[in-house]
Order: sequence, then structure tokens, then C-alpha cells
Amino acid sequence: MDATDLRILRALQEDPEGSVEAIGRAAGISHTPCWRRIRQMQEAGVLKGRRYVIDEKAVGLTVTVITMVKLSKHDQKSLDAFESEAARLHEIVECYLVTGQYDFALTIVTRDMESFEMMLKTKLSNLPHVADMNSTVVLRKAKTGGRLPI
Repeated sequence: MDATDLRILRALQEDPEGSVEAIGRAAGISHTPCWRRIRQMQEAGVLKGRRYVIDEKAVGLTVTVITMVKLSKHDQKSLDAFESEAARLHEIVECYLVTGQYDFALTIVTRDMESFEMMLKTKLSNLPHVADMNSTVVLRKAKTGGRLPI
């Protein structure tokens, strides 16, 4: 990746729906070389598709919870089993393997606290090798979807 690729990436973060011509202008190159570079970055896995950001509250998802999970076992098979099952739960929108006191940090989005409680009792607590959990309800999202510092 060179300086031009980084300018393209910055422009895409700023305006993901911008035309190739507009992205190229922002990066200091014309349409065709910009299009080629974007395609190359897609093929290399640098750019991973496009997606729309949906406002959770607008679709009735009013509660976000950060849940820290400690597993009873820490071998690769146990970690993989937890990750695989966590990935199947639609309420879990992010799952991070972390260092420290806990093994995983989960971001969970639900309709309301009652839905979170039900999810906690019937799904989350039944994931493989769960030994301990600590949940924190998000009061307000101060920053989300930040741009990468490139």
C-alpha cells in the first residue's frame, strides 16, 4: 500500500457512497486508476464490502449491553467452541477475545431489559464453558463507527 491507496481509504471512510470519480479526486488520481486500486484492495481483503449503519433505536433495539465472559477452560478447543456458539446468537453483534480477568468481551443489542434478561438466562449462560459473566448496560453511545487512523 502506498500513499495514494491510503488517500483512497481515507476518502472511502469519509464518504463510503461517493462515486469512484469523487474518491479519485480526493485521492489525487483519475477515475480509472482509482477504480483499479479499489478493486485491488477488495481482492487483497483490505476492503471488505459495504454496509449500511442501522439506527438501533429506529428498529426497536433500545438496550446495548457489554458483557465480559470468563471461561472455565482455556484450551483452543474451548475457546473455539465458545466463539462458534456466540457467533450464532443474533443479539451478540461483536465478540472479542481479550486479555485480563475475562476471556471475551461481547456487545449485545436487544429490544429491552426483559429481552436481555431472557437472552442471558436461556442463551448466554448456556454457551460452552461459561464460568463467570459481568454485564454493563450502556446508557449512551458517545462514539461509534470511528474511522481508522490511517
